[in-house]
Amino acid sequence: MESIISCKIEYNKAIEFIVSILKYTNSKTRQIYWNTPDLEKDIAKGIMDFSPNKEVKDWLKYIDDNISPFFRNDLIFVTDETYRLLDVCLNLVMMEDIKDPLELIESLKTLDTSTMIEFSYKYYELPASLDDDIALKDTLTEAYSPEIASAFMQMKIHPLEYKNKLIDVLQTFYKEFYEPFEDRVYNYMDERLIFHNDLFKKNPTDFINTIGIGDYSKAIELHKEMIIYMSFYMDVGVIYFTFEDILVMSCGQTVEHRFENRKKRDTYKALFKALSDDKRIEILKLTSKRPWYNKELADYFHLTTATLSYHLNLLLDLEILNFEPSIINNRYYYTTNKESLKELFNMALEDLLD
Repeated sequence: MESIISCKIEYNKAIEFIVSILKYTNSKTRQIYWNTPDLEKDIAKGIMDFSPNKEVKDWLKYIDDNISPFFRNDLIFVTDETYRLLDVCLNLVMMEDIKDPLELIESLKTLDTSTMIEFSYKYYELPASLDDDIALKDTLTEAYSPEIASAFMQMKIHPLEYKNKLIDVLQTFYKEFYEPFEDRVYNYMDERLIFHNDLFKKNPTDFINTIGIGDYSKAIELHKEMIIYMSFYMDVGVIYFTFEDILVMSCGQTVEHRFENRKKRDTYKALFKALSDDKRIEILKLTSKRPWYNKELADYFHLTTATLSYHLNLLLDLEILNFEPSIINNRYYYTTNKESLKELFNMALEDLLD
C-alpha cells in the first residue's frame, strides 16, 4: 500500500468543527433509538459506549445542559442525511483548502446555491439530471423513498433558505459550544498528531486498516492520494469520503484499543453478549457471503438506519465486522471478519477449558 498511494495524517480545524456537530447530533439520535422496544432489553447495550473519552462525555453533557430544544432541532435538521448539508461543508473544505471554522462559515456565505445543490446531490450517486425535476423525483423515490425525494426537492426549490439555516446553525454552535473549548482541544490534538504519526510510520498499511476497521487496499488503488484527519470529538468513530482523486478518512483520536490486546475474558464476554441478538447473528451470516451496505441491511431487517447502526457498531467495536469503503461510490460496505471471529471463539475456548 505504501508504494501505491501517498498518505498523510493531518489535523484540520474546519473538519474538526464539522465532526463535532456530527458527534453531538449522532449521540442524540442514538439515545432516541436506544429506548425503542427493539433495543431497550438488549443485554449488549452495556458494552457499547460511543464516547469513551471522559472529556468528550463532559462536552456532550455541557451542550445538553445549555442547549435550547429549538436549536437542538435545528442542529438535527441540518445534519439530516436527506439534505447532505454537512457533506456540502466537507466538499467546500477540500475544494478551497479551508483550515478554520470561521473561514468555512464565511465561504458558505458566498457559495452559489446551485453549487450547494450539486454538492448535496452527488452523494446519492444517481444518474438523473438535476435539471429534470420529474425524473429526479422519480429516481430518488425508487432508489430511496418518497419522503427523501420530497425533502430533497423542497431543498432544490428553496436552496437559499436551507443555506441560510445552515450558516445560522454553524455560527450559533461555534459561538456557544465549540469556541469555549477550542484552544484546549487544539493544544491536545497537536500532541496526539505526533503520537499518531509515529504509529503510522511503523506500519502504514496496518495503521490505515486498523483505524478503518477493514481492508482499504482496493479503494486505495483507485485514488492518487489519501488524507487521514484525526479528530478529538469523533473519539472512536470513523467516516470516509472521496474528493476528486483523494480518499479522505476522518477518525477519532482514541484508537489505541485497536492496536493493543484486550483482556481475554472481557472480550469474549462482550462477544457472547453481542451474539445474544438474532439480528446480529444474521448480519454476520449475510456479510460472510458478500459485502452488504447500510440501506440493503436496513431494508432486509425492516429497521431504521439509526437502529441498524447500533447493531453494526456493536459488531464493529468487537472487530468481527469489517467496515470498508466502496471502490466506486461513497457507500459503507460491511463484511464479516472471519479470522477475528474465529480468534475470539478460540480465545474463549482456551480460557474456559484451561
